[in-house]
Amino acid sequence: MVKWIVRGVIGVVALVLVLVLAVTGWAGWRFVGSQPRTEGEVRLEGVTAPVNVVRDQYGVAHIFGETDADVYFALGYTHAAERFFQMDLYRRTAQGRLSELFGERALRADIRARTYGFPEASRHALANLSDEARLIVEAYVSGVNARLEQGNHAPEYLLLRRQPEPWTLADSASVVVVLADDLAAGEGEDRERARASQVLDEGLLEQFLSAFPDWAPTTLKDEDINAAFGDIRRQTLPPPAGTQPDNEPGSNAWIVSGERTETGAPLLANDPHLGLSAPSIWYFTRLNLSFGPVLGASLPGTPFITLGRNAHGAWGFTNTGFKVIDLVERDSETTQTNTRVETIHIRGQRAPFELTVTETAEGPVLDPQWFDLTGFDSDALVVRRSTVSDPRNRVADATLAIMRSTGWDDFVEAGRGWTAPMQNMHYAGVDGTIGYTTAGLLPIRDEDGEWTGFVPFEELPRIANPAGGSIASGNNLPAGAAYPYPLPGRYAVHRAVRIETMLAERRRHSLEGFITMQMDVTSALAQAILPALLAAQPESELGLEALARLEGWNASLDADAPEGLILSAWLRVLTEAIWADELGPMARYFRGPRPVFVQDVLTGDASSWCNNVETIPVETCPVIAGLALDTAVAELARTNGGNLSSWRWGDHAQGYFAHPMDGLAVLGDMFGVRVPVGGDGTTVNVANFSYAGEGFDIVHAASLRAVYDLADLNNSRFIHGPGQSGHPLSPHYRDLAELWSRGEYFQIRDDWTPDSAPEGSRVLTLRPR
Repeated sequence: MVKWIVRGVIGVVALVLVLVLAVTGWAGWRFVGSQPRTEGEVRLEGVTAPVNVVRDQYGVAHIFGETDADVYFALGYTHAAERFFQMDLYRRTAQGRLSELFGERALRADIRARTYGFPEASRHALANLSDEARLIVEAYVSGVNARLEQGNHAPEYLLLRRQPEPWTLADSASVVVVLADDLAAGEGEDRERARASQVLDEGLLEQFLSAFPDWAPTTLKDEDINAAFGDIRRQTLPPPAGTQPDNEPGSNAWIVSGERTETGAPLLANDPHLGLSAPSIWYFTRLNLSFGPVLGASLPGTPFITLGRNAHGAWGFTNTGFKVIDLVERDSETTQTNTRVETIHIRGQRAPFELTVTETAEGPVLDPQWFDLTGFDSDALVVRRSTVSDPRNRVADATLAIMRSTGWDDFVEAGRGWTAPMQNMHYAGVDGTIGYTTAGLLPIRDEDGEWTGFVPFEELPRIANPAGGSIASGNNLPAGAAYPYPLPGRYAVHRAVRIETMLAERRRHSLEGFITMQMDVTSALAQAILPALLAAQPESELGLEALARLEGWNASLDADAPEGLILSAWLRVLTEAIWADELGPMARYFRGPRPVFVQDVLTGDASSWCNNVETIPVETCPVIAGLALDTAVAELARTNGGNLSSWRWGDHAQGYFAHPMDGLAVLGDMFGVRVPVGGDGTTVNVANFSYAGEGFDIVHAASLRAVYDLADLNNSRFIHGPGQSGHPLSPHYRDLAELWSRGEYFQIRDDWTPDSAPEGSRVLTLRPR
């Protein structure tokens, strides 16, 4: 009997092992089989003639077809092959449907999207498509679905045990809406003011919510503004108080005219800063279209080149920072409202969640059950008004018009109909023109802050061929007092200071010099506050050693040196010491660098903030700075040892390209990507980490870098990280991360065909079925 029991147990164990091996083998086969196909031929419904998708050695897709519709079809097919899970997350984020995949932990995100009205905004954008744009999107959507119909879906669906849904035109519109809202400024500023005003008097409040300083550069100079807008009647309304607090993370772009380059033709640099992700938000591609080649960064889920160049010129964007979202308090008794019910399906729950959204003519009411309204009147309705929800959205047609533009005038006119997000648009043409324009809805406010209209398109900030021969933007204030309309918003300072300094250091610039500028890790903030920091009075031996290390330092946060680590840890402790006592329980909402305010505390008129109001002695800045340094280096020593010279900023400042699956046990390492970086949130090569956390993971940095050479557009350079593909087994999933980290670039040329493709290219031909 025992023998039979043992045999039975062994049999069961063997069966289990066979099943485990079978399931593991099937899962492995699915993982491997879902990789993007890059060679051979595929027959598909929806394509009218053979289309070649040629991937170069970096995975950049060069698409050649007989008709534009076939090219856009192939782009849709390619995006779906490389990035469909990413596209799916974009549309679900906009449509409030993440809970269907991830369960109740995504419910608040879905409630946010449904409350803000993103699905309705997407429907408006879709309805506004011109006939030409609609045909393009339809061809693209057909290509996406052609790939989905082949099966072997992205490995994330295997792990989630779900099947992807077909793509629709509305889904492509959703991708644009969610990005527009992510870049729109105003909501955070209103929350900050509401919270800080609860604990600070008016004087301290205005110091803390630092206005854009007089000493900081604006993108457009007064002499150029006066020349361009001198005939426009100036609005006498001042900007609303305190709506220009610090904003260091963002994007950079700068241009110089041919008079200031070694080639005699313009140069344009652009590095938009966004949250790092695996895969990248961008997908590099070259579209060979009937009106000529267009290449650069496409946004998976949409059929257009958002950032890039054609045969006539190049363009790059940065965020304006203009305040286009307001949170306003309204009387709950007199404000007319209506309600709508949103049904949200949650994975793992049989019954759907019913969300009742209250709306006003201005926008939705934020429910305190789901939105943190600390600081606002609890008896009032908090209403969100936003240009992102404006029903006139024609961004798709505007982007298409930019792709087709043949010069500066075309480029400017293309922005008509662009509603959100408001962007600084930098342009350089092969004819030698350089220019800057903005596009979008910029609210005009009365004395009470109420919207009375929008700045006319013709009167938005704009300049061509400025007198100085250069235009630079680091998310700083686009124009000063000479511009005829107020520009409340959220602006950065120190990157623009550093960019203009480097531009002024040379009379003539080169492409290689622009690349060096993009990788620059010298902090203008560190340069400004270092003398004050060196006056600190640490009490520990390690603190004194660290302080001595910073003497003579050039303010460069190099990855392979310790100074960046010392400064970053020091400022994280010091900033909280500066304002935690004044803000009390509200301090938890303000864990961030606030560099302009910190500079004013350490070197300007706000030094009284160094005193701890909770203690009787009056502390000075050198005293609290010394104590903060002691605390910071003691913590660093616990994890790095006491040998300060062996510390390295890059060991801690790791560019973290996040993926929703990278937290999984065992398999998580397959999805996560990390590489060392230099710099911080104030350097041109942005490396922004969270002050609320314990480590220094860089979560916000250059999503791509591009330098355009108008003397030879094929000599332009590009890079993004971590790679072109979204499939973790693809050789192009993480192959660009190290290049991105080291500041290496490659070319995306338009002077070859499938028959003369560069060595290492792979050709996939899509043929009609």
